[in-house]
Amino acid sequence: MLLGTVQISGETLSTTEVRDICESLRSDSIKLLSLRGCRVADRHFTRMMLALGECHSISQLNLNLGVVCNRERVQCLAQALSKNRSLTGLFLHGSPLGDEGLSILIDSLALHPGISRLRLYCLHLCS
Repeated sequence: MLLGTVQISGETLSTTEVRDICESLRSDSIKLLSLRGCRVADRHFTRMMLALGECHSISQLNLNLGVVCNRERVQCLAQALSKNRSLTGLFLHGSPLGDEGLSILIDSLALHPGISRLRLYCLHLCS
């Protein structure tokens, strides 16, 4: 079976698109998910992170340029990372995580067995 790639940039994700992404994650038919600068309703983001936690096929996740934009989304991502074991690359550059967001993510990142490529620059951290 060929595993798929979903790359969307600068779009507002519809309910249908989110449903399709979640189904692909749950059926282990997606290898790369890239949402770059996309606008996603909070409830849709939560659904995608729940599906990510169950996925065994995904190896790269790009949530760049503000997709992870608040505390609740950081917590959803951290919970997904604590369940997912297939990711090897996580890219969150351009996300306003700040010190609080990074502290929420740090444990799930440290305990994840597969992530070997991590990009977190431009996080608006305190100096």
